[in-house]
Amino acid sequence: MKKTKILFAVPRFSVGGAEKFLIRHLAALDRERYAPSLITIFDEQKDSCADQVHIDRCFRFRSTWDIAAFFRLCIYIRKERPDVVVTHLFTANLLVRIAAILARVPVIISYEHNIYPNKRGWQVFMDRVLSWGTNRIIVDSDSARTFTAQQESIPLKKFETIFIPPLLDERKRRTPEALRSDLGIEPDAPVVVTVSRLVIDKGHTYLIDAIPHVLAQYPRARFLIGGWGPLKQGLEAQVEKLGLRGRVTLPGRVDGQEFLALADVYVDPSISTDLPVGIMEAMREGKAIVATSVGDVPVFIENGVTGLIAPPKDPPALAEAICTMLADTDLRATLGRAAKEKVAGYSLEAYIHAFDALVETLLLHKRS
Repeated sequence: MKKTKILFAVPRFSVGGAEKFLIRHLAALDRERYAPSLITIFDEQKDSCADQVHIDRCFRFRSTWDIAAFFRLCIYIRKERPDVVVTHLFTANLLVRIAAILARVPVIISYEHNIYPNKRGWQVFMDRVLSWGTNRIIVDSDSARTFTAQQESIPLKKFETIFIPPLLDERKRRTPEALRSDLGIEPDAPVVVTVSRLVIDKGHTYLIDAIPHVLAQYPRARFLIGGWGPLKQGLEAQVEKLGLRGRVTLPGRVDGQEFLALADVYVDPSISTDLPVGIMEAMREGKAIVATSVGDVPVFIENGVTGLIAPPKDPPALAEAICTMLADTDLRATLGRAAKEKVAGYSLEAYIHAFDALVETLLLHKRS
């Protein structure tokens, strides 16, 4: 049977949920069914996770509007003649979709990995126009599907919701005891963890504002804010300003699964999101979770059942929920078990099956 040539594209491998998912998706792809390739738009930056994947070609755009690089991209796609092009994140969705449409690629799929209320007008316009030549837009949640369809005036039937599963693996990692020692955390100090890109939408500033309220009741608590992004220096300055040095650590790029094992409480303080990968991973690990009521988070984190919910942009409420968790070991265990049961049906294998079925359906429709 002839393999389906499938080309994946992403701007670059910054540390984020979309990039982490793509790495795992590529690793799990059926090589008997597909002949995959992967391209990137920009050179990698510090703390990239590109070392975890094989990149067939980087086009080294100097900016989004690098015309010479765009022509190289068009020539590449026309020469390779993929059956399917799959794009992730805005710049790849923009440039690679245009090139794929010009090359008349049979099936074009793009991903919307989040809710983006701050998209500029021209970005919304281009997404709307390019949707006409896109066979399907995959979203990670129903909230992202509804929001994007309304924001960009795209019919709902153009979207496909496939929830990204927990992306855990069996690699050997440091034990929680070893990690505590490496980070200088006392053996019995409670640990609160969050792991995500350090960007405005993730709400880290509100979590840091909540920490003094928590420390007033639990002065030995330690907070670990893992991840990399443009807000790192600003968040470190906020920690200094509030006098939280020694209680809050921003270690940069981390192994999220390793840090999860250390967590007594996992917190997601997002102010705008659909359903973060970190929450799904924390649920799979049976962690006590505090999250905000945004996107599809309340579908999975039901207040008092599978975790605790706080309003977004509300540090006192966030602090109260964290303190409630830290005060009650039995509550943490009960909510953690319920969270693990809730997410048990979501796996990478199930995701791959849904993705394969979608690709097969789109190809059959195109060929017929």
